[in-house]
Amino acid sequence: MGYYYSIYGESVLQELGLWSWWKPSSYFRWALESIHVHLDVPWWSAIVCTTILLRLALIGVPIMSQKLVAKQSKYKKELDAFRNRIEDARREGDNLAIHQILLEQRDFYKAKDIKMGRQLGIMLVNGGIFMTQFLAIRKMAAVSYPGFSTGGALWFTDLTSCDPYWALPVISAATMAMVMRVGIESGASADQMTPWMRLGMQYGLPVIILISSSQFASGLCVYWCASNIVSLFYAGFFKVPAVRKMLNIPDVVKTDSTRASALSEVWKGYKNKKQVQPSLSDLRIEDAKRFKKAGQGKPRV
Repeated sequence: MGYYYSIYGESVLQELGLWSWWKPSSYFRWALESIHVHLDVPWWSAIVCTTILLRLALIGVPIMSQKLVAKQSKYKKELDAFRNRIEDARREGDNLAIHQILLEQRDFYKAKDIKMGRQLGIMLVNGGIFMTQFLAIRKMAAVSYPGFSTGGALWFTDLTSCDPYWALPVISAATMAMVMRVGIESGASADQMTPWMRLGMQYGLPVIILISSSQFASGLCVYWCASNIVSLFYAGFFKVPAVRKMLNIPDVVKTDSTRASALSEVWKGYKNKKQVQPSLSDLRIEDAKRFKKAGQGKPRV
């Protein structure tokens, strides 16, 4: 492995330090190189094709994500009720009530076969896929793999340098915000996220991507855009009733309740927290601190 024909007749992956049999990123580089050479396509097109093929091969991940979103939407009212009760108990400083509610929530999850570990698993798998492709392309751009500097298109002809017009970073950030909203990657739609989580995913993450991707090589931005567009395609594809029926994906239960913006919900929660009266345990801790401070002070004459 690793010795596949490239531009000059033989692969240069090992010569450039881009091949290790135990690294998944090495196999992604081999796939990139093979598509580029055997299909005679430019490097930007090879990145797009390889990304699409990998996402199609792992289509089971978004299918599992959609099933999880549908199941959580079915019990959204109950899940929201648990979260609100926990927030109320936390504001009152009632740790015993929080523990009891969490036990009730655990029993509810078990009875309805809601396994939150699946959501974590989906995020870990997607994170692993992203890091594999990210590291593979980043190192190819860093070592100036033959043809990468001229393998782009339009305004981003050099895949080893940053996009001078910020067009690719803006597209990457905008499409990621849309992906986070539909929940195709996280296993939870925007309606099922907590206010803080929704704020971070829909606004914080795209801003971070915009700033960071502006410093990345254009080849990485091409991959990011392609991957996000595939995710948005999946989101639309899985909305087709015939597709959902064929893949045994339950329908998402829509609620009539109006949802405030993430910013307003976070601000409301912050104001409520500021108005919370100190709990009995907090008062005891404060009294202990004052008693200790009084004992260490100088006696008054």
